[in-house]
Formats: sequence, C-alpha cells, structure tokens
Amino acid sequence: MLSDVPKRLEISYLVSIKGKDFDKGAKPTLERNLSPGEMRRLQDRLDRINAVYEDVKPGDRYSLTYVPGRGTELALNDRALVNIEGADFAAAYFSIWLGQKPIDQKLKQDLLRSR
Repeated sequence: MLSDVPKRLEISYLVSIKGKDFDKGAKPTLERNLSPGEMRRLQDRLDRINAVYEDVKPGDRYSLTYVPGRGTELALNDRALVNIEGADFAAAYFSIWLGQKPIDQKLKQDLLRSR
C-alpha cells in the first residue's frame, strides 16, 4: 500500500481549518510512523509541503497524488500548490492515513475499503 506505485488521496472538508494548523495533526503521526533519522532526512521536504497549506472552508478539497518518478503533488480544489520529490517522501506522508500508526485507525480501514 505504501510501495512505489501511483496513489491518490482526496479529502473534502466539512469545517474550516487554518493552513498553519495542518502540521499539528501530521507531525505527531509522522513521528509515530518514522524513526528520528527518517524524520531528519525528510524535514526539508516536510517544511516545503507545510509552507504551502492554505486555509480551507467547508466544501474545499485537498488532494495528494503520488506518481513514481514525478513526486507527490499537493493540490487545493484541483490547483497544484507544490510537488515534492521522492518515493520515500510519498511513503512517509501517506503513512499519516495509511501507516502502521495512522492518524485514525477507523479512517484507515474506511479508506482501504473504498478502493
């Protein structure tokens, strides 16, 4: 599931969230799924993706799309914001939802069932 294959996750928001707050859920989940060394190796790329998150309001959609050889694209309402290189980054970032210790276990199961 986190191997080097194309993958896409799209999230529609029911509530408003400030762009600066996206890392508050992501960082602890990444730290549960990655070693300290992996976190250090990815930190510059994590900083890049965190820097482009924008505020969302109900009805907005963030998508995260990984294409091998191209990287991971973050888009808001189909508008590309950044592309981050590396299969290692994609595996780490998708682990927020699909890793061994995801942000929410029920959400992980629901996502895997919707394939």
